[in-house]
Amino acid sequence: MGMIKVDDFDLQCTLESGQIFRFREINGWYYVSARDKLFKIRQLKNKIEFHGVDQKFIVYYFSLDEEHTKILEEINKDPFINKAIMEHRGLRLIRQDPWECLVAFICSSASNIPRITSKLNSLSQFFGKKQRLDDYTNFAFPLPGKINDYEKIKEAKTGFRAKYIFETNNTIDYERLNSLKTLPYQSAKDELKKFNGVGDKVADCTLLFSLGFYQAFPVDTWIKKIIQQRYFNNKTVPNKTINNFGMDYFGRYAGYAQQFLFVFSRMNGNT
Repeated sequence: MGMIKVDDFDLQCTLESGQIFRFREINGWYYVSARDKLFKIRQLKNKIEFHGVDQKFIVYYFSLDEEHTKILEEINKDPFINKAIMEHRGLRLIRQDPWECLVAFICSSASNIPRITSKLNSLSQFFGKKQRLDDYTNFAFPLPGKINDYEKIKEAKTGFRAKYIFETNNTIDYERLNSLKTLPYQSAKDELKKFNGVGDKVADCTLLFSLGFYQAFPVDTWIKKIIQQRYFNNKTVPNKTINNFGMDYFGRYAGYAQQFLFVFSRMNGNT
């Protein structure tokens, strides 16, 4: 069992902020499936306890090595974002596996969190290896190239997304995904959008949550509503305008601002 002292970290807020989908809370512990790892973790005030992975992984996965205070200072541009930061100060960006992240957000199109979770768990069960920790059983997320049975992909209730997952599985590998980290933001985004089923939002989520592009500013219905209300005087504007505004206004950590606004909007039900 490992333990780390943490500052400015809220485990529950971070896990339940819509970044990842394969976790479950049991008796005060979160059991988290992250690609080929299964671990459990809980927070006790300013300490986190974990089992199943080492400290190095936890620090990296939950971005505990970042200068969090500095990031928050950079994005704290106005009273509204300040309110979101103060309410959810311990929110961190999770550094995900890029392949699992890409498939997860392909599955997110026209869906909600419980349904996304169900799709990903089914794909893992059909194509991944069984894992067990304590009395909890789940499955590792399959590698690129392994989600190769179209009928089973459809059986996972992926709907119209089945063909996108199948085609992407057959054309991508980790070398290609990791090479995106070396490109400028727009070039990396354009490369991701070459895959069927990957539009601006899915590309930006993948860039932000798994490839280190903290300037990415994904736009979904929550973000569109809150930005239009608070920054465009309720004027309806295109998603691309919101995306560009977010990156220009909040700067190199715009993705952090997006996540604070997203969580704040969801938790409050409105803006």
